[in-house]
Amino acid sequence: MDYMSRTEQHAAFGFLIYYSIYILWTGSFIMPSYYISLIIFFSICPDFDAIVFFIRKRGKFKLDTEFQHHFSSIAHYPLLYIPFIISFVINIFLGSNPLISIIPVIGIYFGHFLFDTIACGDGIMWGKNPFRRKKYTPFINIYCNKTDGYHGKYWGARYRTTKISKIGNIAVFFCIIIFLFFQFSNITVINPLYPTYSRRHFYFNSIMFLLMMLFFGLKFTSKKWLQEPPEGRYSDYRIKERYINGLSEENRRLHLMKYSDLIENKNSHSNLSTPKNSNIINKT
Repeated sequence: MDYMSRTEQHAAFGFLIYYSIYILWTGSFIMPSYYISLIIFFSICPDFDAIVFFIRKRGKFKLDTEFQHHFSSIAHYPLLYIPFIISFVINIFLGSNPLISIIPVIGIYFGHFLFDTIACGDGIMWGKNPFRRKKYTPFINIYCNKTDGYHGKYWGARYRTTKISKIGNIAVFFCIIIFLFFQFSNITVINPLYPTYSRRHFYFNSIMFLLMMLFFGLKFTSKKWLQEPPEGRYSDYRIKERYINGLSEENRRLHLMKYSDLIENKNSHSNLSTPKNSNIINKT
């Protein structure tokens, strides 16, 4: 379960950002539990592509360097979720309740993709058109010195040593405290849309979800995953011909300049096994 070491942190950051907006918007510190369920769901939903990976591997969830869903999964292309932004803008102009329609926007973009951009070794392709499979854009990744180039459990083992991970764990504990406050508060919340709604309905489930995922995130990591992967640290989009050849001419030129050593090293190994030159070289 090491691959889930950040799921609870996505949920925590998404909730805390949305909760701040909720307080400013309503003036209330007590949030209905179905709001919490929605923000948690949308904060982690891009990672549901792990289920597809699990099915393709026929139930063998071996999350080594092969698990690179930020590169190959449509669920991790931010432009796919633009309709949620459009829906939110429409709701504002129509005068309906925007607190609901902003939940997917906050969860997906701020709870998930922003967090991946500043905490992952590869980052996110913010400009990737999800409907053009062979066309790619540059990855944006910051603050990733320890995790840059690692994937799967190799990434997870290193991520736990970062400041971002420690901040994320604090955020999770903070969320649990807030949920407990919601659970045992005597303040009555009346929602005009759902006047008979029980505000305690999902508080307990949310607490248990965060605690369970935090347990898996903090549990002992095998020393195997702290070693260098057999494929090498940067065996990802940086040297993938499909990615490089799918970049625009200018982005390809910049990519080849930045990762020239990695690509040359890959090509030299490839030439040892086959006399055929790399397609990357032919493209440049």
